[in-house]
Amino acid sequence: MVKARQLCLASFFLLGSAACAGKGQKADEDMIPVAKAITIYSAGGSVVSGVIDPSALGGRRLRVPASVAAINLSQGDQSLKWFTVQAIQETKKDVTYKLIGLPSLNRGELKFNYALPDITWTLKLKAEISDPKSVNLQLLAVVNMNASETYKQCDVTLVLNNAVSVEKLSASTFKLSSFDLYPHRNITYGLGNKVMDYSFIREWNAYAGKDEVHVLLQVKNPFSVDLNQTSSSVEANQIIVESGTISSKSAPGEVVSLPAGIDDTISTFRSVKITEAADKRSLPFNHRISYDIINRSGQQKMLRLVTSRVMVNEHRSVYHFTEPPDATPENTLVWVLKLEPGSTRTLEYDFDADIKDVEGENGFERGG
Repeated sequence: MVKARQLCLASFFLLGSAACAGKGQKADEDMIPVAKAITIYSAGGSVVSGVIDPSALGGRRLRVPASVAAINLSQGDQSLKWFTVQAIQETKKDVTYKLIGLPSLNRGELKFNYALPDITWTLKLKAEISDPKSVNLQLLAVVNMNASETYKQCDVTLVLNNAVSVEKLSASTFKLSSFDLYPHRNITYGLGNKVMDYSFIREWNAYAGKDEVHVLLQVKNPFSVDLNQTSSSVEANQIIVESGTISSKSAPGEVVSLPAGIDDTISTFRSVKITEAADKRSLPFNHRISYDIINRSGQQKMLRLVTSRVMVNEHRSVYHFTEPPDATPENTLVWVLKLEPGSTRTLEYDFDADIKDVEGENGFERGG
């Protein structure tokens, strides 16, 4: 469990507010149920829960936001039936509500919970470069409050589920101290802070996008959660260098790569030569690929060259390497190259395939 640190509450205090409720109401009006806890899911939406004193409710109806869904009411172990009376608009505010009618209640507290899609949260990783060796990592929770009601002094629980498929379902929970949620005012919470060693690596994705060499800040994940699908920002001298999203599995202890700008001191050039065999062989097209990388700086740099490969389950192919790739994740080939200052590095390979047109090869030199 990560102990949360509140960052932004001080600026949200208002006078004349009551505990975790909506707007104040007179005794004869419909009752806005007072929430005690809110569970917010990163996958979307939240669940609001609390208790109601039946004697205080009397014969009045419950008033909840119009976007509320999946309402559950119970006394003891018995679930209660309810009905929607109508949707109304509050005077001068263009806010629509639902009125919930109930049968006669017994003694004993009335428990309620309902789904509210208007409150969400996202996980963010902020990396502040302190010096050439250290980076300050802040794990932040950004609570997005789009609801029209005010919720005060509620116990808030955040549930993180950043799985990319049902086969990899996982969840981490953060219990925060009680705080206030005001309409359309987002709150940022600090979930953790670590100072770590880091390094830079350059990456040229040769099969997608522009011929740009991107800088990646590499650091081990010091937190207890997987950072996959987490938004990130890298800052230096209080300036945001680049923002992005971590798009790969980044479990605790694994190396995380954060976008950190573009290296314009490295030039790249690629060429493709395609020849077709005269005979009717099964793999008639030979693709010869050449990459030239020029390091125009006075520093030694590491470059990760990433390119695509023709998949076996889609097309047939046979590859021939003079320098085998360092990794072959999914449908890519990856080389990690050391670039000496002022040097040019050339990487070549070829493959035979049953197709002539390959994604990422269009628009470059051809022959044959």
